[in-house]
Amino acid sequence: MITNDLGELRGLIRRVLRGLRAHHGPLHRRGGRRQAGLVAYLASEGPSTVSELAEALGVSLPAASTVTRALEERGLVERREDPADRRRTVVALNEQTAEEVRAWLAQRDRPFEQALAALDDGERAAFLKGLRALADALMEESEHGPLRPHHRHAHRRRPHRD
Repeated sequence: MITNDLGELRGLIRRVLRGLRAHHGPLHRRGGRRQAGLVAYLASEGPSTVSELAEALGVSLPAASTVTRALEERGLVERREDPADRRRTVVALNEQTAEEVRAWLAQRDRPFEQALAALDDGERAAFLKGLRALADALMEESEHGPLRPHHRHAHRRRPHRD
């Protein structure tokens, strides 16, 4: 019955969220979700412009710039001019901390890999289909509608009133 499954789903989601919070690592505790998200994005996608980071993370350009500056001050990323267009800033992981960041991400991903490895191909496809359906349903109910975070328009402040 859906009612019984719904109760189990709620309990499982709570357990998953608790587990995810436990795997945020030192970046999350010290710098917040945006900083951890930006560092994780750079580790998986490689060097990116500030505008690419803003779009991927669903934040405004000024917010992405502020986060990258804070991470640069902490020595986690390096910012440099794009040689092809000096108006653009390229952000990359600092080579001295890149290995530590990748190790943290590998540790964070280990439970996901273990869970997927425990399923056969059909179960894995059904599991991912169910998660996709849940994500879509949650986005339909969100204030942003059916858009995914990386499709949202970046937040813009209202013009200043004199």
